[in-house]
Amino acid sequence: MNGNFINRLFIGVIVIAVGVLFLLRQTGQLDFDFSIGHLISTYWPVLLIYFGLQGVLSGAFNGSGSGWWGGIMLLIGFVFLGRNLDWFSWSVGDIAPYIWPIIIILIGINMIRRPKKRKRRSHAQPNDDWKSFTGYKEPQGHVPPAPPLHPDPTKPGEANEEERTEPKQKQTGYEDDVKKHHDHSKRHGRHHHHHHETEYWNYDSDAQTRSGFIGDIHIGHDYWELKPMNISHFIGDTVVDLTKAQIPFGETRLCISSFVGDVKVYVPNDYEVGIQVISSAFVGDVKILGEREGGFFKNVNIYSPAYSDTDKRIKLVVSTFVGDVRVTKVG
Repeated sequence: MNGNFINRLFIGVIVIAVGVLFLLRQTGQLDFDFSIGHLISTYWPVLLIYFGLQGVLSGAFNGSGSGWWGGIMLLIGFVFLGRNLDWFSWSVGDIAPYIWPIIIILIGINMIRRPKKRKRRSHAQPNDDWKSFTGYKEPQGHVPPAPPLHPDPTKPGEANEEERTEPKQKQTGYEDDVKKHHDHSKRHGRHHHHHHETEYWNYDSDAQTRSGFIGDIHIGHDYWELKPMNISHFIGDTVVDLTKAQIPFGETRLCISSFVGDVKVYVPNDYEVGIQVISSAFVGDVKILGEREGGFFKNVNIYSPAYSDTDKRIKLVVSTFVGDVRVTKVG
């Protein structure tokens, strides 16, 4: 069956069903009270389920690798839809430990099925791209004469010799000037680039780096000294507890990036500590300092009161693909 027809049929049925519901509501046949905004905020995971189901069917019938991501999107959409409808209280962090075993199983299944695809491709390749060589054929018809040769530069000639020598001397002097200018520009440009790069990135030799692939990352179980830090994680929750940290004066930058999993940061409720949170999430809920948002493509930039006037400042930059972001004051 044509995939375009299935897409149009699925979307058309959804649109017709929504229209029929609103028509029955206007005529008084059905009594329910909700708005368009409530409908979108509650049932937006249906889009994830739709794209995930489309990817699974495409991978099953066409043999492409989109079935993997289709299954993940289908599972994520089901979890968010169940949370919105109060079917269960799961989160992405709860199902993250079960994702990587499934990924390993799918990799093994794909390794078993892959030789068949290569074998079919190798049999079809000679008939499609390669043909046997039949040899060159002798040219037919009149062959045009060769173009005339250039004058022999080895022949003596005073006038030509002077004309050739004088431009050569001028060209040599010009090349020397260009070379000197190039060397000066190269040295100047290298110095300027180095100065610009240091000023833009504000490089700090005390910055720490933490990274993880699968599992949870917990930082701040005991008392510790806070320094600029970069944390990157693939699958799993990332928890940073700043309530027991010794926060230095000035601004301290923390960068956290996660692919699948929740990010939870606990900050002290101290008037001497200012918090700035810059968060970007593709899919998931964002709850920062009491403010909560959810949906797709959420970009949040929140300051604590009098952030620029505080002596100790924490700048938190969080980037997630799928997962919730929580920044909570404790104390």
